[in-house]
This record gives sequence, C-alpha cells and structure tokens, in this order.
Amino acid sequence: MPQDAQSPKTRYANADGIFASCGVPYVAYRRPHPLAVVDYLANQWGRATLRPSILDLGCGPGTLGLDLAERGASVTAADVSEEMLAAGRGWAQTRNITSVTWKRADAIEAATLAKDAGLFHGVTIADAFHWMDRPQVLAALDQAVRPGGFVAVVGYRAPGTQREWWHPLLEQLRLRWLGSVNLAGPATAYVEPAGGHEEVLRRSAFSQVSVLRTDYRQTYTLEELVGLQRTYAYSSPATLGDRLAPFEEDVRQTLTAVRPDGVFETDLQAAVIVGRRPAEAT
Repeated sequence: MPQDAQSPKTRYANADGIFASCGVPYVAYRRPHPLAVVDYLANQWGRATLRPSILDLGCGPGTLGLDLAERGASVTAADVSEEMLAAGRGWAQTRNITSVTWKRADAIEAATLAKDAGLFHGVTIADAFHWMDRPQVLAALDQAVRPGGFVAVVGYRAPGTQREWWHPLLEQLRLRWLGSVNLAGPATAYVEPAGGHEEVLRRSAFSQVSVLRTDYRQTYTLEELVGLQRTYAYSSPATLGDRLAPFEEDVRQTLTAVRPDGVFETDLQAAVIVGRRPAEAT
C-alpha cells in the first residue's frame, strides 16, 4: 500500500522509536540549514508580523526551529520522539533560546495544537514530510494555519538533484551490515512516499506554491562523517546494535581509501516549497 494511503498512527508501528538513539548525535553532527533557507522562511511571515507563531512539525531537536526562534519567531516544536525533544530542550538552553515550546505529538495531533496556541502564521516541515501521511497532515493544517499563513516543506537536497558523492559507498556498507539500504529504525522497512512533495502540496488547500532552490557546499572531516551516520534511522546505534563499532570502522576504512586527507566536500542544492491558500495575501 502506498505510504500516503495509510494512517499516520499505523504506518510505522514504531513511530516514536524510528530515531531512537539519534537525539544527541543529531545535535552534534547534523549541519544547520543554509542561511539562504532560513532567510527565505523568515521573509514568509512579513515584516509587519513582529512575533510570528510558527509550528515546526517533525522538529527533531530543533535544527530549523531554533534558527527561526533566533529570527524572532515564537516556535511550537512538535515531534513524536521524546528523545529528540529532550535533545532539543538541552540545545535550546545551550543557545539561550526561550521562545520555543516543545510538544510530543505525531503529525496529526500536532496540527490540533492551534486550539491551544492560536492559529499559526506558518508551519515548517524540515526533512520530515516523507515520514508523514502528507494529505492527512495538510488537511489538518488547513484548520491550524491562519488566513495568509503558509506551509513550508524544507529539504537539505532538492528533488532530482545529486546526492553526496559518498552516498553510494555508504549504501553498499549498509547492505553489507544490515541487508537493506533503507530502514525506518530497528527492524522496520522504510516505505517510499507516492509522488513528490510539491505535487502533494498542490493538491492540498495550500495549492499556491512557490519554490526556492539554493546551492551550497557541505564539508566534513572523516570523524564528522562517521558520526553523521548515527543520525539516520537506517544506521543509528539502535538499528545497528552490536554491529555499530565494526560498521563505523568499515566506514572509516572505506572513506579513507578514497580520501586519505580526511576532507569530504560536496555541492548540494537545498529546496523550500512554500504553499499558501489561493488568493490569500501574505
């Protein structure tokens, strides 16, 4: 059954455990979104809105939400993983950010938070939309976003653009150690969404779409790139279990063989897909 035809609560039986063990590594090794992405999102709520209310859906530890809070937004950060939220609270404290409210909720539940928080000026979903029942989430958000508001789907890599050059090497290692290149956490297969995010957004109430694509360069040391693998559901410590240490040593040896200097650079293109209701002013 296509992913988006299933209930968000039954699609993955282990929804709150998909990113088990990823919270602390996520803060340590995931890169922030490009500055152009954060600038673009901050421009969506307009200069007249001094303290916009933003729902950061599938927030993880606040990789995007904390940056938006630093731009003046009042952020409700929602995620199904308590571990991710705990990492986010700690990260916010380290950065002295107090304008984020953390809520444990799945995507549909989070959309109902507007009843408590008031209608949101906008919703951001960063590198998380593919885990959700997208049509149901967008239908629920139609009741949570105020007139003139927006839904923004953010991706570190724009659809159809190149992946990191080392991605195929790591896919082969995951096949060797796990027997699969895509797992949704321990022992659960990832289900590929049916259709692109922009297509799904255009079929929703937020069908007036604009898209930002922006090029950027990403650089890692060898140990940063090894640590980054701990942030993915398909290669997390919880997924690998007692295979973690030999897997990481295999990653080190494989990557060192192709880049003995230990410097890993790649050019990527990020995307922000913003949907608004037709004929609504910003």
